[in-house]
Amino acid sequence: MKGRDAQRSILHVDLDAFFVSVERSLDPGLRGQPLVVGGDGSTGVVAAASVEARAAGVRAGMSLAAARRVAPAAIYRPGDLEAYARMSQQVTDMLLAVSRRVERPSADEAYVDLTPERAPQSPVRLAEQVKDDLQRRLGLDASLGLACSRLAARVASSWARPRGLLIVLPGYEASFLARQAVSVLPSLPPHIEAALESAGLATLGAVLAADPAQLRALLGPAADAVRAAALGGGEEPIAVATPPAWLHEEAAVRDPRTDREGLQAMLDGLAVRLCRRLRPFGLRAEHLSVEVRRAERTVRRSEAVVPGLHGEETLAATLHTLAAPLLEPVAGVRGISVRLSRLSRGSGQASLFPGQPSIVRRG
Repeated sequence: MKGRDAQRSILHVDLDAFFVSVERSLDPGLRGQPLVVGGDGSTGVVAAASVEARAAGVRAGMSLAAARRVAPAAIYRPGDLEAYARMSQQVTDMLLAVSRRVERPSADEAYVDLTPERAPQSPVRLAEQVKDDLQRRLGLDASLGLACSRLAARVASSWARPRGLLIVLPGYEASFLARQAVSVLPSLPPHIEAALESAGLATLGAVLAADPAQLRALLGPAADAVRAAALGGGEEPIAVATPPAWLHEEAAVRDPRTDREGLQAMLDGLAVRLCRRLRPFGLRAEHLSVEVRRAERTVRRSEAVVPGLHGEETLAATLHTLAAPLLEPVAGVRGISVRLSRLSRGSGQASLFPGQPSIVRRG
């Protein structure tokens, strides 16, 4: 393939059995065990199943009752949407640290533009770094594909399962995709897929081998787009991620025996997570608020900070000072949330907490 698309390097990240991977990252003892996510009762459906559970016959979408019949010895977990959302955000933050051009079609996949002029290192090295960071830092299994287009990269990641990295060399996109069914084309209208198959053009290779005039007669205006996709091109570029207007992170207190040190460690963790989300955009926060949730009420404190916060240590120290009166008494705290707003780019950072909170709301 010639032209600008041939110079692109698109990484597709397929987070293998994402819910299962998150559960195992939270509880390493689950690794190697048949695990089913979706509930611990007899009602509901399977949201995800580990390789071991799938080997026993469990499939996503199967009723839990049916899953228990085919895999009674499997471990069943109800799922934790908060943990999944938090981990998905950590994946996004990690990818944004590699490239500002990141696209997340769903919680378990991502496209990252690693085109050399847009990334600081070679695409292959960055792809290997992403794979390593997902496993070592987040404890997530992933299969990755690197190619000049989203389509070729997505197909490559499917061939790389489990936990592999497959690279499609520039110029080999069409031959790599040739055996793929036309159904792999994204957003392919059913009537076009049916027309291709009825004409004996069931694979992308057959589409490329067909006479262009015949293809246009069969598909009309869509013919050129289908041919371009089969070549591994014709896609819109991955857009630069938009800087957020504000950031929010929260953590739940799951153990009622959590003491003051545990709550302070929770604040430290929130500071780290927020700063990781600020860093890819070079942002600082000039306003922050802390909310502490109890069974009977929720209390909040807010503060404007000049010239702004963006480092973990300074943000953590500020949060400790702001949250201290809200954490009294320690017993009964159900959760803590932090919101950063008035985000802007700048070089300075406040070194000391500037006085007492300016806003206190109780509810």
